[in-house]
Amino acid sequence: MQTVLAAFTPIWAIGLLGWLAARFHVTSGRIQQALTEFAFTVAMPAVLFTTLSRTPLSQIQPRPLIAFAISTVVVGLIALVTLRGKLPDRVIGAMSSAYVNAGNLGIPIGLYVLRDATFVVSVLIFQVLVLSPLIFVGLGVERSSFLAPLRTPIVVASVLGLGMSALGWHLPAPVLRPLEILGGAAVPLALFALGMSLNGSAVAWRGVALVVTLKLLVHPLLAFAVGRFLFHLDGPALFAAVLFAGLPTAQNTYVYAAEYGRPTDLPRDAILVSSVLSLATLSAIALLGGA
Repeated sequence: MQTVLAAFTPIWAIGLLGWLAARFHVTSGRIQQALTEFAFTVAMPAVLFTTLSRTPLSQIQPRPLIAFAISTVVVGLIALVTLRGKLPDRVIGAMSSAYVNAGNLGIPIGLYVLRDATFVVSVLIFQVLVLSPLIFVGLGVERSSFLAPLRTPIVVASVLGLGMSALGWHLPAPVLRPLEILGGAAVPLALFALGMSLNGSAVAWRGVALVVTLKLLVHPLLAFAVGRFLFHLDGPALFAAVLFAGLPTAQNTYVYAAEYGRPTDLPRDAILVSSVLSLATLSAIALLGGA
């Protein structure tokens, strides 16, 4: 429990600062929008490019990743066909149900619980290069160019970063360092903007209950079933797939919804509720996994 709590503390602290800034009118709605746009168009692409460009593809763990990926896709499809509304809104609901917080939660939990962060890389590559383009296409169906979302800075930066890694190319330090600094702002900006959005709002439990149930219960259970009975995984490989499937909703969900002009209530509430409840569910997974 202390291990999981240590991973969550910085997230809550930054979100609380954002809420306090909005609550006491230190910041305005325009600042919240500017932070979200900067995180989406500059900071997130920078951190994804620098991370993927320096990640050897040999670190990808195929079997537990496939188990994780199958469970993720199934959970997302369940949400997509169950939720009501326009397709872009249902896409945000599916993302809230299946897109895990691998970036800033996965790394510390991987280090503290698995004692190895290599599986984080596999999950990041899958979510960024497989899931994100599909999500952007679904979010962009009402725009003039159907494939325009595939040209978003996040997708372009990820493809370039992975290409650099595959070719064994490395940017010189004077070029890489500014990108690292920009990338370091991605998580704090997204969390601060998310905290600001919580001011004056109440959780819509009826809408968020299905999404959080899919995220924290169905997703890890499916990962276990697929990994254990389809791929015959056990030990650390199975534990990694289940543990990462149990991570809460990624804050990227809120950023994507805000950037595409979709309602942000569901992703905001899903992030908040799943992050709080996952303290118990992740601890239970770690306990059952013998961590």
